[in-house]
Amino acid sequence: MSVSTDPRHGGAEFGGPITPGQRRFKAVAKFLVGRGILSWFVRLEVINHDLIPVDGPVILAPTHRSNIDTPLIGGSHKRDGRFMAKESIFKSPFWTKFLTGLGGFPVKRGALDRESLNNARAILDRGEMLVLFPEGARQEGPRIKPVFEGAVWLAARAGAPIVPAGIGGSHRVMPIGVKLPRPQKVVVVFGEPFYVGDPNKPGRVPRSEVDAAALELRERLQVVFDDAQARAGTPNRPWSPDEPGIDDRNEPWAD
Repeated sequence: MSVSTDPRHGGAEFGGPITPGQRRFKAVAKFLVGRGILSWFVRLEVINHDLIPVDGPVILAPTHRSNIDTPLIGGSHKRDGRFMAKESIFKSPFWTKFLTGLGGFPVKRGALDRESLNNARAILDRGEMLVLFPEGARQEGPRIKPVFEGAVWLAARAGAPIVPAGIGGSHRVMPIGVKLPRPQKVVVVFGEPFYVGDPNKPGRVPRSEVDAAALELRERLQVVFDDAQARAGTPNRPWSPDEPGIDDRNEPWAD
């Protein structure tokens, strides 16, 4: 965990334990969002919630097609979760305090961010849940893009299971470029947890195993995403391996 020296962050400590005040703030926010937006506006349905371990470190890895995905995934489970968010939204001491109160901490996109990795490791080492979008930024289309290896790298180092989560219908609620959400049914489908390496001996794993785990996570995400989209009434169209950009990814993670 680290104390930021960026003046926009107001001396915030990222990756540290949740304070009692933050826990109360998050509980109130979750209640208001759950009783308001999630219960009647998007008609949220959650499938296989019981697959999320009730304690111990876990990485929740959702699909990402809308700005509303973070509150949707936050309202789909009972555990406290911490989440990575793009650095640019931590733009003032007020917004930093607001976002950290909800469990967020910043990550630099498109670069190897050791500080964020260390914050994530500290969270998992305390037995908390970390929410990490493996596709990075919001994506479009029916095919899960090649995932960044941050989730599998952290899972191996912390001995934590990864739980894939498909979010169906969120792209209709708040498409890219749209400022206000629209009423639409949303379904979140959780998949079976899986480990990278031996959870009883966490640490480094061979590069070949990291690559294989990233591919496995991508395909597991595709399964739950297809299921969630169908249940939400927005089934994925057939896709072709030849679609432009479907396998493009500049991977910054490394041992």
